[in-house]
Amino acid sequence: MSIDIDGLRGDGKGLVLYFIRAANCPVCLRHVKSLDNLGLTARGVAGAVVVPGGPAEAAKVRRIAGGLAVVSSDGVAAHRAAGLNRTLVMQHSGTLLFDATGRETYRLTTTMPMGSFDAGALEAAIDRL
Repeated sequence: MSIDIDGLRGDGKGLVLYFIRAANCPVCLRHVKSLDNLGLTARGVAGAVVVPGGPAEAAKVRRIAGGLAVVSSDGVAAHRAAGLNRTLVMQHSGTLLFDATGRETYRLTTTMPMGSFDAGALEAAIDRL
C-alpha cells in the first residue's frame, strides 16, 4: 500500500504522519489525541494516523482521532515502506513530518511507543517549515 502524501497534505505547507503500533495500543492512542490537540490545521499542516491492519482497525482509531485523517494498510505494508519494522513481536511506531514538497524533514521512531511522539520536538520542526 502506498500513502498519497500529496493528497493527504493538500494545499498546506506540510503533513505529519503518525504511525501507530496497533489500534489497541493505549500509548499510541494517547499520542493520537495529543497530535490532534496540536492545532495542526491552524498551522497549515495536515495530520494523519497510519494504522496497521485494515478498515476495522482504522475505524477504532478514527473514533478518537478528532480532525486527523486515518488511513490503514494491508497489515503493516505502509509501516515497512516507511522503514518501521518489527523487533520480535513489537511493531515500530513513529512520527514523520513532510514539507510542502513531500520531503521528510523530521522523524522520530522507536520500538517502544512511549518514545514515538514528542509534541515539543514536532512543534519545533513544524515551526522550521
